[in-house]
Amino acid sequence: MNIKVQNNMRFEDDSSELFSRLKIPWKQTKDEVWKNLSERLHTIPVIQMKPKVAYWQIAAAAVIIVSLTLGVFMKSYTVTKQTLAAQTFNAELPDGSNVILNAGSQISYKPYWWWAKRKVKLQGEAFFKVKKGKTFSVESIVGTTRVLGTTFNIYSRGQHYEVTCVTGKVKVQDNNTKKTVVLLPAQKVSLQKTGELKVEKNVNTDNVKAWMSDRLVFTSLPLNEVFDEIERQYNVEVITPEGLTMQYTGSFYKTESAENALRLICRPFELKVEKKGNNQFLISN
Repeated sequence: MNIKVQNNMRFEDDSSELFSRLKIPWKQTKDEVWKNLSERLHTIPVIQMKPKVAYWQIAAAAVIIVSLTLGVFMKSYTVTKQTLAAQTFNAELPDGSNVILNAGSQISYKPYWWWAKRKVKLQGEAFFKVKKGKTFSVESIVGTTRVLGTTFNIYSRGQHYEVTCVTGKVKVQDNNTKKTVVLLPAQKVSLQKTGELKVEKNVNTDNVKAWMSDRLVFTSLPLNEVFDEIERQYNVEVITPEGLTMQYTGSFYKTESAENALRLICRPFELKVEKKGNNQFLISN
């Protein structure tokens, strides 16, 4: 192949004439080519991907999710029983244990989690008759009582906390100091302001349980707390003067009217009782 160089720097190839005469024959039109290609694409086999997770694994995951949801519900669902002023209430717990609530009291527990933990939260006063079984605990703001099977009374209002064992054995713990005592029948423990747990022996348990028979018994109780109890038991309002530091000991049945009950309480201290309305009484010196 000879290449001639011209003065104007133009290249010429002797084979250019040969290439110019070559023609590529197209036997199919453009539309026919695309049609043929489309038909071939449809004949390509489709590869199906098998899932890596088996059906039994999906079912197992669903069971786990349902179980966790049910467990959370069982552990969190709470039943609350409470009494208003001048009311008492008898509540049966899931295991057949019995709780009698005094006026103005409240308990709460988890019925669907009872099989795992027998626990009751108490505000106020209640008498418990506990069936034998796993540890039974009663939690209050300042103290916790634990038993296996026994009868006992708990008074828990504010910082005033008392537990009286009637039958069996009772373990009481101060929630703050973690100090504990074990009570036998006819023993009572009270939480002191100093944080100490004071134990009394040979307690008259009939007096402790008297409220369940509509009899109110007070033993060396501050007068203000006595009036608070009268408000709860009779659903009345008692207005008292400041500076009442006396303590009251006495008892009477709730068949007495609220006015007569207040006069019985005030008589030893020469206090006057004035009825201001249907449900309001004024105490004065």
